[in-house]
Amino acid sequence: MVHEEMKQDQNLPVKAEAYVYEDKLKNESHGLPEKHFVQRESLITVLFENQHLKTIHHISASLFLGLVVTTIARDYVEKREIVSGFRLIQSGFGKLPIALAGWVLHFCLTCSIYFFFEIWSQVRCKLNIPKSNVRKIWDYTGVAILLGYYIFSFKLAAYIVQTYQLSPASAAIILIEQTRMLMKVHAFVRSNIPKVFKYKEKSDEKLILPTFRHYVYFILVPTLVYRDEYPRTSKVRWRVVATHGLEILAVLIFYSFVMERFLIPQYKDFGIEKFTYAQVFLMFLETSFPGVLYLLSTFYLVLHLVQNFFAEILQFGDRMFYKDWWTSTDFTTWYRTWNVVVHDWLYTYIYKDCYEILFPKNKNIAKVTTFFISAIVHEWILMHMFGFLFPVLFFLFFILSIQFTHLRAPKNSILNILFWMSLSFGPGIMISGYTLEFFARYNNVPPFIEDFDFIFQDLLPVIVISD
Repeated sequence: MVHEEMKQDQNLPVKAEAYVYEDKLKNESHGLPEKHFVQRESLITVLFENQHLKTIHHISASLFLGLVVTTIARDYVEKREIVSGFRLIQSGFGKLPIALAGWVLHFCLTCSIYFFFEIWSQVRCKLNIPKSNVRKIWDYTGVAILLGYYIFSFKLAAYIVQTYQLSPASAAIILIEQTRMLMKVHAFVRSNIPKVFKYKEKSDEKLILPTFRHYVYFILVPTLVYRDEYPRTSKVRWRVVATHGLEILAVLIFYSFVMERFLIPQYKDFGIEKFTYAQVFLMFLETSFPGVLYLLSTFYLVLHLVQNFFAEILQFGDRMFYKDWWTSTDFTTWYRTWNVVVHDWLYTYIYKDCYEILFPKNKNIAKVTTFFISAIVHEWILMHMFGFLFPVLFFLFFILSIQFTHLRAPKNSILNILFWMSLSFGPGIMISGYTLEFFARYNNVPPFIEDFDFIFQDLLPVIVISD
């Protein structure tokens, strides 16, 4: 069947100057362009074929080793122990077995949707009475089951995290994976429902739905856009898998060492000592550097290493998980190139459906809806990860950043430098805000407003205006 026969392409080297960025094709029905999958490596993989550019990777590795050595030396000299970095990893991934069990539970729930959809499709095809009330009731039943899955999926993830008091990293496994699987389910159902609606029982064509094997493959591969087939590589390069796996561990250790070296010493007394507004302002500015480190590390970890790790194991051919976002001079370009995986889903199933179906030809409503849903889900994940609502990301991502999408800038070096300066403040503000709030709660700051357990409750009391 076409759903099980994947394209088997060879792993062909691609020169950086010949890299194919285009991934949208014009729609034959004159709608918006649609996502198109082709065989290609990730851009960083292609760039690192150049030995001069690969040196940047080597420099980063040497800086990482230098940070580790100096931090360990400081620990040994000052405390006569070596715990920095590794202690945070251990505490961050606390109760990991519970998180993994929660992942299995969500995976089983996601797999069950396939069988619900299969039953719904077969029954609907037999109700071959146009505009029948019975068919409408059955359609509404299917919608109710799908909406019930969405709600239950979010509630189950939140329940597991809150009930078992999972550490931030362990909670992230549950929350991010639950969101990813929900997006996969929506993509699968949205892509296959038109086949059911177009089916006519008396016609010669048979209703061909994806097999369960292909459904599971789609759930696992690093894409959120459903297709009946994907380009695939001819073999698994286990050396590449091992390399990516080791680098994933290295980046996690790097996260921890940056936190221990740059953030915890600066913020650990927040809530114990009084800080002036000027001091807090300086702390926010000084966090821009570790903020950029976290931004680059998160990109390299999540969008390059993790995606390529699973793409290699599953022989997934299209590995353009990001584009050349680092050359951006405006936020419009950055949003489209930073995270292609999520952007493709938002474009295909939110923006495109809003523009073509819900609010025809209205780009503004489609854009606002897309940004709002993305910002809400990001904030929901962070809220349950840390155990409190601190909507700085929602403000930066939805309220502020959406205003910059109207601005387009030409490509030149000065604007790229200015863009990087503005980009560095965002992660710095978010990291500072969440770290301050965390230590304010950790140090038992008295509530600022009774029965108001979020939004700066603990942050405000420990800031005083300097004389």
